[in-house]
Amino acid sequence: MNYPWLAAVVCALVWVPTVQAVTTVFFNSSQTTNLVATNTTSDTISSEGYRFTFTRDKFFTGGTTNPPGRYVRIFWPDGLEAQYVTAGPTPGKAKITIRREDGAVFDLTAFTAKLLGNAGAGRAIEIVPLRNGQEPLNDPLYFDVSGNYGQEFSYDTSPNYLGTTAALTNYDAYVINLTLDYALMSLTVVDASLPPPPLPTLQIATTGLNSIQLSWPTNSPGFTLQQNSNLGTTNWVNATNSVSIVDTNNEVTITPLLGNGFFRLVYP
Repeated sequence: MNYPWLAAVVCALVWVPTVQAVTTVFFNSSQTTNLVATNTTSDTISSEGYRFTFTRDKFFTGGTTNPPGRYVRIFWPDGLEAQYVTAGPTPGKAKITIRREDGAVFDLTAFTAKLLGNAGAGRAIEIVPLRNGQEPLNDPLYFDVSGNYGQEFSYDTSPNYLGTTAALTNYDAYVINLTLDYALMSLTVVDASLPPPPLPTLQIATTGLNSIQLSWPTNSPGFTLQQNSNLGTTNWVNATNSVSIVDTNNEVTITPLLGNGFFRLVYP
């Protein structure tokens, strides 16, 4: 059958924006935080698209604080303090775990840690990178912090026998451990911005006198179908038609529009 409205109604476009890595340097006064969770030995906050879970010695009763718990010495945005947990159900190392809000991978390229106790000689910060909850490396990465209360230690990707962050790339979480209290005074993370999925082709087919079918491969996730009635404008809106998965394709059925109709796929 011949559908004279088809040529005028539908035009397929595919558009993918440029994706660039984003570098974030913590900590500064412009970065606000939100409390995400709190429990008996840690708190979780979010800032700039990242989540920080850090240990707190909330069951400590050896001081004069009321309620129990040890005094916090480094407050955001000056830094982020982790306390060695001495009491309660899960005693252990001072720990800060860093993740992205969206669960994507990122790089940890530099940090500065401040000792909040006397480390002495041979003490080291351990960084355990994680991917999907697993530890891909056989051992943590070690960063020497031999010193006394108040000393700061900085590391980046430069070659350094005392520690380098060069290997901390493309993981979705980093656990930073020390067997005494410490604070992160600076932290540089880079959104690795993995390449977008394969560029799909938007296919158009007639399915009847009053409808057409748009389809694109399911192996290109994250794309959204948009429509516009005039290519000379920027009035693109997300199509509200339901998307069905048939075999290896996403499929959307469109009834004829009044006038012209143009469709495109956008990412993300």
